[in-house]
Amino acid sequence: MSNNLLQGKRGIIFGALDESSIAWKVAEKCFAEGAIFTLTNAPVAMRMGAINQLAEKCNTIVISADATSMEDLEKLIDQSVEHLGGK
Repeated sequence: MSNNLLQGKRGIIFGALDESSIAWKVAEKCFAEGAIFTLTNAPVAMRMGAINQLAEKCNTIVISADATSMEDLEKLIDQSVEHLGGK
């Protein structure tokens, strides 16, 4: 049962790989509680996981980003703000 505790909240969820990952469960719960967010993971992890299925389920997008790359992180923030609105 949802109480919409996160209605109107926006964010970025890092690291969802498959249904057994904590980030995957966090994304599902956040979506159920009304949050909107983008998903991100490293390019290599995206090839191994099922993050696109989660994005479809949560009505969001996946933005590939290497957390060790400042350029990738800046791109992630810019694209997330564009998708989610804000600033």
